[in-house]
Amino acid sequence: MVFNPKDLRRFSSPRKGTFKKSILMSERKKLKNGLTIVSENIPFFPSVTAGIWLKGGSRTEKESENGITHFIEHLLFKGTKELSYSQIYKTFDRMGGAIDAFTSREMMGFYLRVQKKNFEEAFNLLCQMVIHPAFKEEEIERERGVILEEINMVKDNPSEFAVDLFMENVYKGNALSLPIQGKEKSVKQIKRKQILQRHRELISPSNIIITATGEITLKEIEESFKKYSGELCDQRRYRFEEAKFQPGIKSYQNNHLEQTQIIIAFESEKASSEKRSILTVMANILGGTMSSRLFTEIREKLGLVYNISADNIGQFDTGLFAIQAASSNENASKTIKEIIKVLYDFCEKGTSKEEIEIAKENLIGGTILSLESTSARMGRLARDEIYFGKPLPIENLLNGIEKVKETEILKCARYIFNPKRMNIAILGEKQSLKGIDFSILDRKW
Repeated sequence: MVFNPKDLRRFSSPRKGTFKKSILMSERKKLKNGLTIVSENIPFFPSVTAGIWLKGGSRTEKESENGITHFIEHLLFKGTKELSYSQIYKTFDRMGGAIDAFTSREMMGFYLRVQKKNFEEAFNLLCQMVIHPAFKEEEIERERGVILEEINMVKDNPSEFAVDLFMENVYKGNALSLPIQGKEKSVKQIKRKQILQRHRELISPSNIIITATGEITLKEIEESFKKYSGELCDQRRYRFEEAKFQPGIKSYQNNHLEQTQIIIAFESEKASSEKRSILTVMANILGGTMSSRLFTEIREKLGLVYNISADNIGQFDTGLFAIQAASSNENASKTIKEIIKVLYDFCEKGTSKEEIEIAKENLIGGTILSLESTSARMGRLARDEIYFGKPLPIENLLNGIEKVKETEILKCARYIFNPKRMNIAILGEKQSLKGIDFSILDRKW
């Protein structure tokens, strides 16, 4: 197949209401043992980006073992039963490739990017890391110290620490409230036998998704993984305990901070909700760009913050529409009042056609530009599999954004922005919430 640059026009044809089907198609196969492989062949790319994704992040942990998934992520880079960590790093350095990993509340991912000629060797190495880690006692103790320092680093980063405090309150009693990196007490108590058991559960075939994009086919991936597939047996299939959003207001006094961290969030929709396009456009209008409502009103006109953002964050079974900002301690109260005022005005008057047009163009443009990244494409395949159970054509996303109507945004805003669906976390000046009237949002529009 020869790539023709004109084919990219399929995505940039102008606002006729629909985006045409992509010339690139994904393939999906679920093996007999429950493991899923999803690929997207891009023959005109000289590289391959591949990942192994494990369903079940910190949200599937017991409180007494909080941080164990993130701990395992670190340890998988510390050597296999056959290779030391130094050999792993040198191999990837020699290839000129890249390898990385992350842990979230609902998944853990390991991914690489290499030239096609190095794929077989690199993917084999990644499989060894994930499936055959050494878990040496001395490495566990060494990495425990690293993670304890990482926990301290988060505490020293007010914006990150505020998010952990917020999650602890909004989903109190549910594992979704636990910090990804764990707590100092739990990380200190994790034993090697617990790590071994948790690892066996994580690499159960039904929890594994392999995705790849670039100059690669599904058959090639399956062949490369074949020798490992037979070694895996189901230990545990993770199911998320239902999380319930809990309204409330919580403030934490910290006299050492120059700024007060502000998180105002509302109960929203899960990642797979049919309203996801509406919520995405609404978040972009309110706080997704430098021309957004919150940025314009609170930074540009009033000078109260350096940055302010709005995001709709969908989880497997729940979601948050969150606004995050930081303001000087003396201006924190005014900043919160102005945020509530912007939300009230938005619910009362709705949005303009210009705002919707800018938001749609921004989101669609960003999505189309991301198609140039094999890493972004691979990550999207994994998220689609986790939240939808199948890969979604990119035109579905683009058309969903394009079809959002002004009336849908207004209806959604009036439903979402309600004090009964609100949770606020403040880190810094505790008195900044004093005298603020949130009830103006509590009305029948």
